[in-house]
Amino acid sequence: DEFPGSLTRPAAPSAIAEFIFPLTLNLTEAARAAGKTLPLNAQPQGILYRPALLAHSRVRLLDRKLGVDSEVERAALVKNLDRRGVVRWEQEISPNLPLTRLETAPQPGARFETPAAPLTDSKLLATLQRDFVDWVYRNTAVTARANEPLKVYAGPDISPADFRAACAEAARTARDKELSKATATLDRQLLTLQERIAREERELEQDQRELESRKWEENATHAENVFGLFTGKGSMRKVSSSMTKRRMTEQAKAEVDESVQAIKQFQAQAQDLQQRRAALEREINDRWATLVNQVREIPVPPKKTDIFLEHFGVAWVPYYLVLSDGELYEIAGMGGA
Repeated sequence: DEFPGSLTRPAAPSAIAEFIFPLTLNLTEAARAAGKTLPLNAQPQGILYRPALLAHSRVRLLDRKLGVDSEVERAALVKNLDRRGVVRWEQEISPNLPLTRLETAPQPGARFETPAAPLTDSKLLATLQRDFVDWVYRNTAVTARANEPLKVYAGPDISPADFRAACAEAARTARDKELSKATATLDRQLLTLQERIAREERELEQDQRELESRKWEENATHAENVFGLFTGKGSMRKVSSSMTKRRMTEQAKAEVDESVQAIKQFQAQAQDLQQRRAALEREINDRWATLVNQVREIPVPPKKTDIFLEHFGVAWVPYYLVLSDGELYEIAGMGGA
């Protein structure tokens, strides 16, 4: 028999699972994927299954505080095994294996290559299984983002932009709360001053009307007194009346001046309060804006109890056998491996 392998499928070691990978490519697709051009005289000669080691685990990563609830798959297909059972798993990771399409029976008439150690050694395979689980435990993690001051957390499914938006919203809410509390006293004082200014302005308007009225009466009395000087009638009484009108005018002017001064004083106090409030608002805004950027990334590793071994054992990987010009070629019939 000039063809490799045997028509009889070798038995796997006791308690070791076996898996049969499907043909996911036709011969033309397989040749293209392998970078080969099939000669016109190429003659398909059937399927050869080569043994490999399949290791596949599903890992759950959970941290409720950090908002992490993720699932990661780690799959390796080791085709060239060290006889001592040493595997560098990071070099064998195959993310695109058709694990959902594993078959229960090989292709009709297929041939099988005879496995070699460690695929024939139950103890070595058990050791490799523990080693794979340990490697997954030590080398699988997702990254969470945390803003501790703002108490905002997010798992890997949240984009950096969305996380920053959440931080900004949390900072805005906290800032508004602090600002409302911090400025409450100043706002009450400002409101009191504004009411006083409004009251003084009303009083000023009344005082100005009173002053204008007093000036008019004083001027009228003065004109009457001047007229009396020429007629000589009641001159002493008229002088006394003129002096009274003068005092009332001066009193009205004093009340106007007092209102003007009070308004200026209240306005100065209000301006001072507004400046203090603006400075306080800037300080609070700047502090919360700074907190938005206080983000750190936290790796979230799995617990060993959250590593679920889904497949581990001998995997049969299909190859096309092609004969051309008396030479036999092997072309991988499964993509993603």
